[in-house]
Amino acid sequence: MEYLHQSHYGHAGGLHTARPIMAMDKGHIYDMKNGRPDLTKPIYRVADSKVYATEHHPDGASPHALFEIRGDKVHTTEFHPAHSPATHVYEVRGGLEARSS
Repeated sequence: MEYLHQSHYGHAGGLHTARPIMAMDKGHIYDMKNGRPDLTKPIYRVADSKVYATEHHPDGASPHALFEIRGDKVHTTEFHPAHSPATHVYEVRGGLEARSS
């Protein structure tokens, strides 16, 4: 299992100590509930490093990728409402064995 952490916490150059925002396992991304991944409802699916909203996402499923995973960084795509091509929004941490398409 890998975990997605916010890329910025408000400390310039500070350590990333915040809890993970989401968890990624076996081609799906899950919300965190009470410090644990809610494995009952994947809110995103991962295919070929692209991240798509599923029917469990609050805004419903998306036919277009909202995020793209590049190495250990997650970037928004042009289909994300808060798209910013210059920066990443999450950092992926944890074992790399879980990443799949």
